[in-house]
Amino acid sequence: MTNLTITVVGGSYGEECAYPPRRVYRGSGGRSAAVLSSLGANVTLDTITGPVLSTTFSDIAKILGYNLNSRSGHEDIWFRYRHPLGHPSIYPVEPLKLATTHTVQTELALVFGMVEGRPIVHAARAVYDPQDGFRSQHFGANGSTAKDLAMVVSYSEGKALTGQTEPNAMAENLLLITNVSAAVIKCGPQGALVATKKNQGWIRAFPTKKVYKIGSGDAFSAAFAYAWLCQNQDAMSAAWFASRVAAAYVETAQDKFTSVQRIQFQEEAKAESTKFHNAGPRIIPSTQIYLAGPFFSTAQQWLIDEVRGALTDMGFKVFSPSHEIGLGPAKEVAPADLFELDRSGLVLALLDGLDAGTIFEVGYARSKDIPVVAIAESVDENSLTMILGSACEVSNDLSTGIYAACWYLMGDV
Repeated sequence: MTNLTITVVGGSYGEECAYPPRRVYRGSGGRSAAVLSSLGANVTLDTITGPVLSTTFSDIAKILGYNLNSRSGHEDIWFRYRHPLGHPSIYPVEPLKLATTHTVQTELALVFGMVEGRPIVHAARAVYDPQDGFRSQHFGANGSTAKDLAMVVSYSEGKALTGQTEPNAMAENLLLITNVSAAVIKCGPQGALVATKKNQGWIRAFPTKKVYKIGSGDAFSAAFAYAWLCQNQDAMSAAWFASRVAAAYVETAQDKFTSVQRIQFQEEAKAESTKFHNAGPRIIPSTQIYLAGPFFSTAQQWLIDEVRGALTDMGFKVFSPSHEIGLGPAKEVAPADLFELDRSGLVLALLDGLDAGTIFEVGYARSKDIPVVAIAESVDENSLTMILGSACEVSNDLSTGIYAACWYLMGDV
């Protein structure tokens, strides 16, 4: 255990995922407090809790071993997801912000944007994660100050804060802000750009066999704060450690780690940083992914849209027969589909329902030695005999299958 105390300022919310079904009581503040306390930091969580869930969050703090400094909110806030890569619906739709201003004075702080409005923070050193996409606000927008500040932002948050579209330009812009000494721009499968006033470089994501993305950014920021604030590691080393911890969270959906795991993560992060020193960003291949799946009902088309959107958001080129060709005479549709199949580097097949056209596309792809990743959430294993026997990778989880396709194209198989 370190004798340093870090104050986490962030939300405490209910979170629900429809599939895989999961309900937890975390939010950015609660999850980060859990990660930090398990890594060995003394943690105080400064947060807002609703009237019903306040007791729940108090009990969780006692169990996980961190201090809870909670103010009363107007209502309980829930984030609801259909799947881990989906955009959440927030309930209530327009949460009420607290009318009174709260001030936190501390030496070390990890600060997140909050739905109810974040308090003013005055810290000697702080890590700031704005958490609000295109609505992101700067750390000092509400009067907060830090003598030494690290910014950890997603690509969309960096774009909102700087108006820039290239990670290097985003980082340069953020480093011009008073007292900002480090900027981390997270760019999905490409990794993250880590920049200081002296140097910059890229870190990589650690591929995982399972993918539960909800809260992965919280785990990254918490681990970065632990290494950068509590252990005084440089920003690059802290980011490599954060990437490894985030991967462990994504793999298991667990935000509590042992001291043995912490040491393992530190060793693996150091090994990867040595291996990929000055390697630059991961390159997303230009080859297209052929998205095979039925689109003859609202549910089927919704799934196609979700998968296509997730892949294109990460920068991958996708050919979707539903979007590019659509319905039409068989003698026109089939040759057009097969032409695009021949031009594809991988097929991502949605097998629920065992649509005849999709099964044919899988068989055609394998006959051409085109790799196939299949997602089969509700298909009996006996029906997958030929799929499994022809060296297709099969996942029963949507998010994991999507990432499996990405990792395959990027060489992580």
